[in-house]
Amino acid sequence: MSEDETPDGTETSIGRRDYMRLIGGAAGVAAAGLPAVGTAAAATDPNDPGILEPVRTKLSGSAVRIPNTDQVKDGELHQVVSHTVEDADGATSVRGHEITRVSDPHDDLRAALEELSKAAEDGDTAAMDNAAGEVEAILTGETAGRIYDGFRLLNYSQGGPLDDQVDGEYKMKRLRDSGETRTSIDGTQHTVWEVDVNMLWYGESFDADTFLLRVPVDAHPHDLLRVNYHVYSLEREELSPGTAVNDAAGLPFKIFDSTWSEVHTDEVAHVSVNKPPLGLLRGIYTWGWRDHPPKIQFLQPVFETEIDGEVVLDSPSKSFTVRNRNLSIDDIGDAAPEKKAHTVARAVLDDTADPSEVNAMLTDPGTDPRGTADEWVDLMTDPLQLPPEAWDVLESEGIDRGTFGPYSYVTVYANNEMYGDGPDGADTMEPWSQGDQFEVKVINLDDHTHYYRAVDFGYRVGDDIRTAPDSLDLSGASHSFEIMNFKPLYGGPKSAEMQWRSGWGFRPHKDVIRQYDVFPRSTDREILESLTDGGGDAHAGYRFSTTDGTNTWRFDPPKEIIGTADDPSAEKLHESDGTEGLLMGRRTEQFGVAKMPTGDLSGVHPRGLTNMDVDGDGDEELVFPKFLRNPDDAGGDIIPPTPLWKPFWYLSPENGTLYRNGTDGSDGYWIDETYAQGAPVKGNGDVTTTIEGARASGFVFYQFDPLFHDNAIMSPHPE
Repeated sequence: MSEDETPDGTETSIGRRDYMRLIGGAAGVAAAGLPAVGTAAAATDPNDPGILEPVRTKLSGSAVRIPNTDQVKDGELHQVVSHTVEDADGATSVRGHEITRVSDPHDDLRAALEELSKAAEDGDTAAMDNAAGEVEAILTGETAGRIYDGFRLLNYSQGGPLDDQVDGEYKMKRLRDSGETRTSIDGTQHTVWEVDVNMLWYGESFDADTFLLRVPVDAHPHDLLRVNYHVYSLEREELSPGTAVNDAAGLPFKIFDSTWSEVHTDEVAHVSVNKPPLGLLRGIYTWGWRDHPPKIQFLQPVFETEIDGEVVLDSPSKSFTVRNRNLSIDDIGDAAPEKKAHTVARAVLDDTADPSEVNAMLTDPGTDPRGTADEWVDLMTDPLQLPPEAWDVLESEGIDRGTFGPYSYVTVYANNEMYGDGPDGADTMEPWSQGDQFEVKVINLDDHTHYYRAVDFGYRVGDDIRTAPDSLDLSGASHSFEIMNFKPLYGGPKSAEMQWRSGWGFRPHKDVIRQYDVFPRSTDREILESLTDGGGDAHAGYRFSTTDGTNTWRFDPPKEIIGTADDPSAEKLHESDGTEGLLMGRRTEQFGVAKMPTGDLSGVHPRGLTNMDVDGDGDEELVFPKFLRNPDDAGGDIIPPTPLWKPFWYLSPENGTLYRNGTDGSDGYWIDETYAQGAPVKGNGDVTTTIEGARASGFVFYQFDPLFHDNAIMSPHPE
């Protein structure tokens, strides 16, 4: 354990911000005159055995552990149900064909483009058609007999062509009842649901046939999940799915590596892994560590619900589904190398270019598509670089090619994937201290809006895998994330800023219930500000530096919101100086800008829900509370992640649809205002982001597009 880690899982209020950093550690407590405040009893490890759930633990008065988060037990990887392997040669592909060729799709694409160029040079149109057909088959995943059969290089919606995919949807699979039950978080038996996820590991890429996990309406929040991974591998790697969980109040909480199982070259590995309750599941990362970053893939749960007797998807799930379902090849920008190869193949197959034109398209860097076929494949195989079109954007700002000007990193969307590079190298970044600011350039080379979010993963707060017995042969586990506390840092709803200020602890009608390990190191606590909850107890949280002068907003909920209408809290929330309300920024770049309309909103709520009587007239009505309204007309309101209000993270409160104009997406989506899926970056546009670290740098600088999260990920490591 390092000197910055606390052995008992406690968090200490260390300092206050008067626009300067105070000394950390025990001396800082004394210097600031603040008491040490713990969120778990000193004798309780919040990560062993299993992750301690903070809300249930606080409200019940006894330790409540999240099932299937205890990583190693009795010398075994506790969540691995089974692990078998078979040779890839002779196995069955995801489209149901016998595999007779075990090769890398990028290598095969390069060979097919070379064949196409040779045929074009020779004027052999029949050979050109054959080679172009091969190129198109590799790009679209229709390659019977290959190990990558069913995995496509172009990232667009094919409407669920595989037998176990939901028809008409993008990479969606519906969970099925396994027929088994296990003890869940409430101490009783609950159903275990399962799903099969096929993955292809090759070069620098993880591809999968699954992104959206559809949870049936009859699944209980305490029901459990089992994922059956089938890994078609051309690499020596470790399967380490990092499961992300919410706490019982729905706030992002922790990620933990649930296994570390070796996968070898030219084999198909079948590994089944148990997961936590569905009601707490935020998603599942799969890391590849031997060449990391950016080898990551994500599984996103979407939830069915019943409204007026009809089974539909809930609001956030509808957002994921509609946008991915409609993702077309036309949405992929012409700068994407896969799109360039597709353009040439279609020119041949549609007979719109003669042989000399096709040869020039493949070999002449000055002929569209830009670059050469070899350069396109080189870019596909290595996302730790920038496409030439991204350099054009930087050069337009006066930045010389190969340099990065003021930017700590440059992140690029293309083919609904992410590329990246920076002055410290593509896979590393200069570390930052708590409170530091740095700029990141985000460039979108696709033809539709992408979204940008940076998440602070913090630092590891568990060590089960790293300290496992040698008999487990976890030789790669030194790189394990173990357990981390993850929080949105840029491109999150405005409510995330309020939670940073309250130390990720404010719960409407439950006062302040702190999560464990939010600020686990002294370097994470150096400039925290103290606050007092409704019971008069002291806590500490982070206040962004924009909170000063005319940019100050006091989040000041009434006592009946801190407590309940029948049992209001004794006190209001108090700032470090004793004044009422928690200071936030009216305009903080990192968070949403959505403004809620005034008046009764029940007519557009997906369930027609009404709020408590907020104005005292005896009528129940859904009216947005005044204390959640940002006093700045250009600043975002706080839309809390509660069942009553969270639908308006995704649905316009003006019209009840995903769209600003209530008809289609031509005028943009409501999430463009709320940042529910990140800060928007328009098609063929770019943004410059200024990011402030609420904690010191941890494992990675994790950036992604939450809406297209299965591929769009880029995560350099602080050095």
